[in-house]
Amino acid sequence: MTYEEHRKMNHSKGNFEQAITILKAFTSKDIARGNKLFLSTLLFLWMSLFLSHYFYDHLRWGLLLTIPISTMFMCRSYVIEHDCGHGSFYRSNTSNFIAGTLMGFGILIPYSLWKFIHHSHHLHVGNLDQRGLNPEIWTMTVQEYESSTLLKRLAYRFMRSKFTRFTIVPSINLGLVFRFMHPKFNWKANVSVLIHDLVYVVLFWKLSSLLSWTELLVIFYLPLVLFYFVASYTFYAQHQFEETYWEHDADWNYQEASFHGATFIAAPSWYCWLTGNVVYHNIHHLMSGIPFYHLPAAAKALGQTIPYRLIPLGEVWRMLSLKVWDEQQKKLVPIPRKKR
Repeated sequence: MTYEEHRKMNHSKGNFEQAITILKAFTSKDIARGNKLFLSTLLFLWMSLFLSHYFYDHLRWGLLLTIPISTMFMCRSYVIEHDCGHGSFYRSNTSNFIAGTLMGFGILIPYSLWKFIHHSHHLHVGNLDQRGLNPEIWTMTVQEYESSTLLKRLAYRFMRSKFTRFTIVPSINLGLVFRFMHPKFNWKANVSVLIHDLVYVVLFWKLSSLLSWTELLVIFYLPLVLFYFVASYTFYAQHQFEETYWEHDADWNYQEASFHGATFIAAPSWYCWLTGNVVYHNIHHLMSGIPFYHLPAAAKALGQTIPYRLIPLGEVWRMLSLKVWDEQQKKLVPIPRKKR
């Protein structure tokens, strides 16, 4: 029996309902732990940025220590902002809004905009007819690619090449896109963009009178770009794998798309800490109310209630060669070579 057949057989037996029952036990929030994580992340990030400022003027080699630390806690800031957006970090919407806004401010990601975009992603993941509402990585079918204009095909190759995926694209997706309002966003998202942009302009204008642009680039923009790189690699790993899930509306199933359209990645403990256990992404999509610190225990309890394949972290690099969705094979495949 193939993995696909085994997967569908288990779904027909109602294993998703059993899985959800198991996972619900892990949606409880440890407020004391959340407070500790929030305060320590905020403290370590801004302390590291301040030390980078000091080291830039007095002890340049110290930047080799503080820049990685700033990057680490920018990653952790995103982890907390992400959970706040799902309402899984604190119990009240107000607490999640305050914490998410403070975490997002230091990484240039407005909380309300992030919440809107990410909610759209969860609602429409794996739906071929709703890709315009799902801001996941641009994915075309084989037929769509082959019938596209030369210019569109070149743009697609550019956006999904290994080089641009980790150099230009992260800054476009996370740095540039989040600076603009859009008619598709709700009013809260657009207001948050406007307010953040105004605050950033004033803040950077004030800082420019105290710091040189070179120093600002080194102590803030460099760790930010490194964080964007980690985020881009992680985002790609979450849904862009060979046996992922894409279906048209008529055949699309939310639970199937959530679990089988997301990865479970085997990664070292340091990477799990850095990314807030995002490697358990299939479990997160099936039950997004689980705080990130409960995901390892949830995965252990779930076991193989629903079968899935464990993907090694290093395999993500190979996955970058998979660029278009083959509707016949139900697989993500490389761009087909032109027939001669």
